[in-house]
Amino acid sequence: MTATAPDLPARLLDEYRRRLTQISGASAAGIDELMGAVDRGADGYAGLVESVEAMGLPGLLAARAEAARLVEDDGVTYGYGAAGRPGRGWVIDPLPLIIGSGEWAAVAAGVAQRARLWDALLSDLYGARRLLQSGVLPATLVLAHDGFLPVIDGIRHPGAHQLVLTATDIARDERGAWTAIGDRTQVPSGSAYAMANRRITARVMAGLHRRSPLVRLRSWFEDITRALQEIAPAGADLPRVVVLSPGAQSETAFEMAFLATLLGIPIVESEDLTTRGGRISIRAGSRIEKVDVLLRRVDADYSDPLDLRPESRLGVTGLVESSRLGNVSVANPLGSAVLENPALQAFLPRLAQELLGEDLLLPNAQTWWCGTDSDRRHVLDNLATLVVKPISRRSGVARFGWELSASARADLRARIEARPWEWAAQEPVSISSTPIVTRRGLEPRRVVLRTFGVATEGGYEVLSGGLARVAAFDGQHLIANTTGALTKDVWVLARPGTERPLVSLDTRRARLLPERVPVGLAARVADNLFWVGRYAERAEGTARLLRVADDLAEDHASRPGTPGRAAMETIVGAVDALTGSSRGEISIVDHLRALLIDETRAGTVAWSVMRLVLATYEVRDQLSLDTWIVLGRLERALREIPGDEKQLQPQIARLLESLLAVSGITAEGMVRDATWGFIDAGIRIERALHTLALLRLTIAVPGAPVVEGQVSEAVLAACESIITHRRRTASGTGPTAPAESAVSILLFDATNPRSVAYQLGRLQGALALIDEGEPNSEVEVLLAELVPSPALFDDERRALRALLAQVEARLRSLSDDIARRHFARKAPQHSLPLAWSSARLGPR
Repeated sequence: MTATAPDLPARLLDEYRRRLTQISGASAAGIDELMGAVDRGADGYAGLVESVEAMGLPGLLAARAEAARLVEDDGVTYGYGAAGRPGRGWVIDPLPLIIGSGEWAAVAAGVAQRARLWDALLSDLYGARRLLQSGVLPATLVLAHDGFLPVIDGIRHPGAHQLVLTATDIARDERGAWTAIGDRTQVPSGSAYAMANRRITARVMAGLHRRSPLVRLRSWFEDITRALQEIAPAGADLPRVVVLSPGAQSETAFEMAFLATLLGIPIVESEDLTTRGGRISIRAGSRIEKVDVLLRRVDADYSDPLDLRPESRLGVTGLVESSRLGNVSVANPLGSAVLENPALQAFLPRLAQELLGEDLLLPNAQTWWCGTDSDRRHVLDNLATLVVKPISRRSGVARFGWELSASARADLRARIEARPWEWAAQEPVSISSTPIVTRRGLEPRRVVLRTFGVATEGGYEVLSGGLARVAAFDGQHLIANTTGALTKDVWVLARPGTERPLVSLDTRRARLLPERVPVGLAARVADNLFWVGRYAERAEGTARLLRVADDLAEDHASRPGTPGRAAMETIVGAVDALTGSSRGEISIVDHLRALLIDETRAGTVAWSVMRLVLATYEVRDQLSLDTWIVLGRLERALREIPGDEKQLQPQIARLLESLLAVSGITAEGMVRDATWGFIDAGIRIERALHTLALLRLTIAVPGAPVVEGQVSEAVLAACESIITHRRRTASGTGPTAPAESAVSILLFDATNPRSVAYQLGRLQGALALIDEGEPNSEVEVLLAELVPSPALFDDERRALRALLAQVEARLRSLSDDIARRHFARKAPQHSLPLAWSSARLGPR
């Protein structure tokens, strides 16, 4: 008999419990986050169980699919994809990981203490080095690590703490205790992904989210803003804070952009910055503005090609010197990667006593450093049972001894014996499991929780929750996004009355200070904004023209020798000229379909959409978050166009809906400043050039009256002006000849949003935003040249073609002039390697 709906979820959970005991490795710790909490009656899990019972497997699968759709709509990316695009490797399981308030308080205390400990150790290693001199830490352990940078010795930024941000990976061991298994102190990543997970999980599990008393995440990001303001150099009453990014091709480009949005600060890249007189500044055309604080997302040794890695194109020349002079503060400090050495965990209990006078609250996995004889012997004798790690992350990933073949184990032994100080080993932690939703039901997978801390006056504030990463398959030991891990939202239950209120982002700003005039846009940003406008308009204009060409082909492709066929060939010829393509031997309909969906050919709609998406990735922090929703729909609309003989009209209509949504979100969601000015300038130049070229290729070439009439109406339809033409012709308020009407409406009519004259008027306004109100004489000249004349419609129409070509050439020249004035990029840096000699390794 078929099970009723209430019976189904009980079987789901019963089946999950059975799997916990049968799937090898998944529950090696004997602890499962869901079942363990249910069995002990932990707070918050009753609601989760009720939701599982109510949704059943079909509902959970629907939630998983909805989460995947929202990941695409929100533009959440990780890693690298095809054609230079960020990858789509971010997967969210809809079931949250829930932690009670009491348990979380203990976890947060341990994570905060660990952050204080790392902060104190960093200050000592780049200061007095008391721990090295006393032998508490072996000198080789620190000085041989590639994260230790002598060149930054003695540099300190203002504020109580040097480490602004920390991340600690923790897991529940076989005793049920949370254990630290790793730390990130150089460029701790993941907190913005945690916020993205919360936004999406709250939507796909809306009922459960509303009923659950959760600690919200937003106030923690307010803490980051305050922490960055607090480390600004002395005298920076209105500190300029930026995110230094390695670029849109970074695997965590989404996180950087979303974090910048949450903090309200801009993203910059190396080419956006310049160094003058020991100060770091943003370059925006002829204007510069000093930067006070860099939130660094570039690895330290790539951050300054002058003092660190000469071949780097990601850093800022002179950053080390500017930091030493106290002109800029860097978070996290250059050199903080030395703390990511896993061998340091073997010394943490003693370091906690030496530096904090406290016992370590959050235990480590037991660790051995091969730089000592006794530890090395233990590791070599037990290679088959230990997790072996190079002390530097750049030397590779962890090796799980029990997974290695005999030859691989022998090779690892030889490498350890040759350079023992470069290796550490840890006792494996039997990590707890958590359920994920699959088509087979709920399945257990190992889970690691990344926690995050931010410096405050009183110590460190820990994000309530974090980023849960779940093994991609049963038995997986290395759980990381690079190995395909799934992610979960982490819900920390709030105690009544303990929710922190949101506070002003700008706590350092003196109330009587005048508002700072915003600096202009960096050349890289302005360039990409301009092409966002151009590619969006190019895709739309091409799609509209293809719709008209396809309509003509449906009616006339099989009717040679007719006026309709001649009109179709004229329009298809214009399509080919505008897209730089040729039909070859395939049918017209197949040719038009390829011009719609072939991403590999320049000039197609798909190619323009791809370039549009890549341009938006470069300026994520400048655009509305809703942009990613419409871009996601646009990409889906293109992907779902069939490659067979189905009619194109419904597919093009759906594509145009998405393109109109892109136009709408940019037009209605952006402040009218220089950011909008560059986008709108791109739109107006592209639309004007498209219309001019289309008129030149069609109506400017005289033909038989019947054919010319059909061609003119096709052009008007492609330019969304056919209704205006028909109304004016019927009312006698416009030229009666279709060709003259088309030219009047599409070239001279300043009231028609599709005309060239209208584009020039709008271009004036856009350039005024870009150039701070300065008039553009070139646009004035173009407008003066757009004068109707009977001579334009002589038998040969030479005057019309000449006018169209002249305006087109002037517009292209104007576009080039904008590029010269606003998009000039910084020349590649070529720094000579210098031997470092200024900082001392001895005591101060």
